[in-house]
Amino acid sequence: MIAMLFRVGLLTVGFAAVELGLPPALAAGSIGAWALTGLGLIFLIAGSAGFIGPLLGGAARKGDSPDA
Repeated sequence: MIAMLFRVGLLTVGFAAVELGLPPALAAGSIGAWALTGLGLIFLIAGSAGFIGPLLGGAARKGDSPDA
């Protein structure tokens, strides 16, 4: 449960950083805003990898549980 909350936290921080950094980066082109946007994208990838990884892991055999 704590791992899921950690991933949701990473996604939240990532979305917030991109939302705060992207408009000034596109409007003014500041380096700090682009850095914040890049950092947000890193957090988004890190947070979503925890959810996407098990989906791409393939089918488990009948009776096998990845949680065991």
